[in-house]
Amino acid sequence: MPSIKKAFILALVGLLLFALWPTPSSHAARITRLTLLDAEYKQVSYLIAGMKYYVLGESDKASSTSVEGLKLEYSTDNGSTWLILPIAGYDLYRGQYVFLPIDPNLVSAKFRMSAYFDPVIGSKTYSEIAVGPYPILQPGDISDFTATPNPDGSVTLKWNDNSNMESYYEITRSGPDGDKTFYVKDTMEHIGPLSYRDDRTNTLKRTIYVYKVTPVIDRYALPENIWPGDVWSIVKTSRELIVADQTDIRFNPPVAKPDAILDLDTPISQVIKWDILKEIDFTIGDVEKKPVTGVKLDREYLTLKPGGSETLTATVSPSDAANTKVKWESSNGQIAEVDGSGKVTAKSPGAAIVSATTEMGNLKAVCLVYVEPAEAPQPQLPPAAEAPNPDPADPPAADFRDIAGHKLSGEISEAVTMGVVFGYSDGTFRPDASVTRAEFASMIVRALKPESEGDPLAFKDEAQIGRWAEPAVRKAVKLGIIKGGSDGLFRPNAKITRAEMIAMVIRASGIPEEAGKKTGFTDDGAIPNWARFAVSKAEETGIIIVGGLPEGKFAPQAPATRADAASAIVRMLKLGK
Repeated sequence: MPSIKKAFILALVGLLLFALWPTPSSHAARITRLTLLDAEYKQVSYLIAGMKYYVLGESDKASSTSVEGLKLEYSTDNGSTWLILPIAGYDLYRGQYVFLPIDPNLVSAKFRMSAYFDPVIGSKTYSEIAVGPYPILQPGDISDFTATPNPDGSVTLKWNDNSNMESYYEITRSGPDGDKTFYVKDTMEHIGPLSYRDDRTNTLKRTIYVYKVTPVIDRYALPENIWPGDVWSIVKTSRELIVADQTDIRFNPPVAKPDAILDLDTPISQVIKWDILKEIDFTIGDVEKKPVTGVKLDREYLTLKPGGSETLTATVSPSDAANTKVKWESSNGQIAEVDGSGKVTAKSPGAAIVSATTEMGNLKAVCLVYVEPAEAPQPQLPPAAEAPNPDPADPPAADFRDIAGHKLSGEISEAVTMGVVFGYSDGTFRPDASVTRAEFASMIVRALKPESEGDPLAFKDEAQIGRWAEPAVRKAVKLGIIKGGSDGLFRPNAKITRAEMIAMVIRASGIPEEAGKKTGFTDDGAIPNWARFAVSKAEETGIIIVGGLPEGKFAPQAPATRADAASAIVRMLKLGK
């Protein structure tokens, strides 16, 4: 009896010490990876300003850990200062995307994601991860273009090169002697002033020429809305007026439209075949006035909410040019529209490029317009791991308020009824949320209900597999459903891609592996070789259907959603019936 009493006292003292003794704060979570992907959802080694890129952040946070103050930033000075990178919008299957501003000063950038993680037990911690620097390719238009006559009859062209993408510049001169072409070569990776002296003009008499300068980008594919345009200028050479000039330059009548000039015996009659001159408000008198040399907007980028508006101001140089009118245009009027005075009105979330182009010279300035949702979203990390012991109070599938009308609502209901997936206690299923590799392993093992206890794990990142998921991962390994990467990692907290998900489903189905066939998906070439058999067999058996995604794509590298996972598993189970 005394020994029992003594043991009880010691145990009580131990509990008191444990309660009072300070414990080290537990590791809340950290951001494990930050990846930039292009429109095809492939990793990039450089970025092009004005084009869409997806930002994928990953963390090892537990389901009970909350995230606060999540930020996405970029730096142009190797991390000395950081600027907020606005989220331009979201795609259903690929997540958030961004645009980098078209700015000739932005040629390199690092990217950083940061957040605070607040666990239920332990202290709040801060985590950040930076990647880069990435080279930034700029497709900016030519600015500050001038064509200046020299006393000897030659002409000097000068302009500011705002793109580091063009292989060379092509110069076309139209005049009495027809069209002539010249080149300024090796301009890729160059940004700044350029010039060309045309000394092959007619130096014996005064002549009118039209010069067009075209940046030639032949190594990169660009959408039409950000492709640099041509610029042009009209110049009259500066020779002392001699008798011979009287027969070549006739400025009567002093004001004439291009179509009328066709009947005049002047050098312009040969130039007018150029379509661009038929689209401008050009008169003979304009040759005697100052040409337009540039245009700038008061804003390079603008952030609005739907329904909001702001007016951009275009400044044409010089202010006393022959024609200072500009044409306003939006690359996507459904996101942001612009009227003839430069007033931009936000219509729906996304990003659009608003441009002001001069009628004379075709010089252009652009502003990148971001339209945020009514409540601006924060960059998102992968969702918390699905709870291993769902709340018994979770509503049945039929009561989920966010699957009504969803194209996969039938399979979602079946999957919930079978205990493959679960809803959330707030009455939602969240069909478009992503799924981690550990979560999907748990789902598919719950569907198969194997009796085996599973094999020991040998993944290098085994410690990152939550205890709630470890039994399922062991069983999935034993069944041959899970195979780690060539680097020996399982990456339990990474979002599972559609290719990875279908590969696991087909392995679980027991279908014997054979050579993969060409599929009916429009992005068949993007399907990795290791997943080709699984994807082709899933298409053949109806586990996935061509046309399920926009444009008939499979999107192998896109994150799978909870709805995708439920549907694929339910359809796989029906194959054996």
